[in-house]
Amino acid sequence: MKSHSPSDAKLLMGGIRGLKDAWRLGVLQVEYEKLKKAKEQ
Repeated sequence: MKSHSPSDAKLLMGGIRGLKDAWRLGVLQVEYEKLKKAKEQ
């Protein structure tokens, strides 16, 4: 399991506040999907 940076944890708990946060949240979602798919296989 990957650990998140403090800024990522703040983003996940506090929500998005701009375009940069939305982009980062999308990146985290893609990473999650890759890890989930790898775990299923």
